[in-house]
Amino acid sequence: MLKSKIVPILAATALTALSSGANAGTRVPNDLSNCRSGASGTAVLVNVQGFRQGTGRVRVQSYSGANNWLERGQWLHRVDIPVRLQGNDMTVCLPLPGPGSYGIAVRHDLNNNGRSDRRDGGGFSRNPNISFPFNMEPNYSEVSFRANAGVNRLNIVLNYLQGASVEPIQF
Repeated sequence: MLKSKIVPILAATALTALSSGANAGTRVPNDLSNCRSGASGTAVLVNVQGFRQGTGRVRVQSYSGANNWLERGQWLHRVDIPVRLQGNDMTVCLPLPGPGSYGIAVRHDLNNNGRSDRRDGGGFSRNPNISFPFNMEPNYSEVSFRANAGVNRLNIVLNYLQGASVEPIQF
């Protein structure tokens, strides 16, 4: 009985850092032209895969450094848009300040209620193994990647609470 109450609470807690909060970073549009070949600056083209459903909103946030990782309002850039799937994927372009080490966090607010709940999904750069209840929020060292000047590409697989585990949806 206790476990059935704790599981949804902990799953939602793992995604709380992606919820609304202080806005230290910049909200940006999903401008895919910034991720085209030949675009100037540094950006990351994120292919988000494995949506449970094609509803709600997707939020993609960039972070720099272990001290800021998943801290409320400490993201650099955020794209927050309605889900518009191409197949079962969605592509998001995030600008980055320049070459360096970054982490990306993704949240699928499946029911578009603006809160993290047990049906929402999430994922991270480098797709670390997420396990309940021990590793719901991976360390920065597990997600960080080196961005070079120009366009960098990442695939991020969403994970959802399924019973007592957190894992990608099997189609």
